[in-house]
Amino acid sequence: MARLVPPWVGHADSVDDAERYAAMTPEQRLAVFVEVCELARTILESRPDRARVLSENEPMPPAAEAAWRRLVAESRRGRPTR
Repeated sequence: MARLVPPWVGHADSVDDAERYAAMTPEQRLAVFVEVCELARTILESRPDRARVLSENEPMPPAAEAAWRRLVAESRRGRPTR
């Protein structure tokens, strides 16, 4: 089966929704997140190597892990993260 290149490859600037996303309420952002998760689930279900893909574990880069831990700590203290 030939791999198809998604139509947005090479055109990321034309699909950037940063401003729209920044203007969303937390509830709207959650709805987008849930939709993306459902799309990922649909893709995974169609893959014959689903079990192998799900069993892989790619660690976070150290800088990303540090940022994640900082954001979690701030959230637990009830402080704004930005």
